[in-house]
Amino acid sequence: MKKFAFIVGIFLICAAGFDLSVKATTGNAAKPGRPYLQIELVYNYDVYRRPLFFLPKSQPTFGIWIKDRESGRLESVFVTEKAARNDWNFADSRPESIPVWYGIREIEKENNTFDVDAVSGATPKGNTAVIYWSIPADLRDKTVDLYIEANNSFDFNAYYNKEKESSGFSGANGQPSVVWKAAIDFGGPSIENITPQIIGHGSVLGKTHQILTDTSNITTASQTFQSIRISYFLH
Repeated sequence: MKKFAFIVGIFLICAAGFDLSVKATTGNAAKPGRPYLQIELVYNYDVYRRPLFFLPKSQPTFGIWIKDRESGRLESVFVTEKAARNDWNFADSRPESIPVWYGIREIEKENNTFDVDAVSGATPKGNTAVIYWSIPADLRDKTVDLYIEANNSFDFNAYYNKEKESSGFSGANGQPSVVWKAAIDFGGPSIENITPQIIGHGSVLGKTHQILTDTSNITTASQTFQSIRISYFLH
């Protein structure tokens, strides 16, 4: 009986992982009449790996933040909850998951501007994640850079591998996080479907918070999302 219950439980878990018809929305809900961002991420399940053969493929960990070009101000927009709260299933911490954003969080904490409840949420399920963010009043005439950092575990390739003697040793991480960037003018008119560009990656073992620009050894990690579309609406 216990064996049967275990098999049924695994079946339900796996079945849940293949419900790809959902478009999940999250983030700081847009307020009527106020400017907001809409960030749409379409997952690419073809490049995700299973943590174990009987478990479903999981969505990537990701963090989104903006940087005001004039003041250098940093502000988190959205971060998947396990990374934001450092609450992992099989590890006490995973500094390699989104190491660039972890550096942003440290700066926000030093400035007393980080609110984990305001910026984090469960990883959106389904095949598309849509994040909304109401633009603060003091940023509404600014030009900002928006960054997205995302990571899939276990996506090893020829360079990023499990060999401890290798220059590409990556533990359980596989390829490092990838970072995208797009410029947005909050002082201009509404604009839809901005496509960010890959500008680098995070430290594969999470040892620094820098954006590393050499992406020559990145393969499938650059395809974490089928598409990324950013739109800015005045209201």
